[in-house]
Amino acid sequence: PLSWCVRTIPLVKMQSSIAVVLSLGLCLCSRIALADEGVTGGYLLATKEIANTEVVSGRDLSFKYTLVNVGDSDVTDVTLVDESLNNDPFKVVHGATSVSFGVIPAGSNVTHGVVVKPLISAGEYYSFGSARVTYVGGDDGAVQKATTSNPGVVEVVSYEDFARATSPHFAEWATFTVLCAIPLGIPYYMYTNSVASLATKKSK
Repeated sequence: PLSWCVRTIPLVKMQSSIAVVLSLGLCLCSRIALADEGVTGGYLLATKEIANTEVVSGRDLSFKYTLVNVGDSDVTDVTLVDESLNNDPFKVVHGATSVSFGVIPAGSNVTHGVVVKPLISAGEYYSFGSARVTYVGGDDGAVQKATTSNPGVVEVVSYEDFARATSPHFAEWATFTVLCAIPLGIPYYMYTNSVASLATKKSK
């Protein structure tokens, strides 16, 4: 079993560009390691990441699974099962926590998404688990087993805190603008009156 090639990569709040570079680098390292050891066949690298920037209590939470075949041949009969999302404290909103793929060609990848609603109290820290992966990667038909990475321990925030941190704060900016306009407007008003008075005196 090549479960050693599945690494834990916490990707919460990671920019997508960094995640892509990291994934490509990890795939390249895996390919080099396989070549050095003279290992042939198809082997999967699997990741599980949170797509949201924050985990908000009672608000939809999206997970993205990526399976990359870093081997030199196709893998078949691929199954992905995430039992950690099937029970409390989660409610599945969209997608399936169990999915199958007939074949993943060498050097290619597939993705899968699941949306759940976390029923976790705000302020708590939750440790997200991994998903299980099985597949056939060689001509001998042997079933390989592995696990995905996991997002690790993540703090759950309340909707109020999330809204406060992400709202555009229009009311606050409007108040700030008015307060700034008052001290700036009074000197300008006095200046324009003075200029107008001087102009009137000169005209006389």
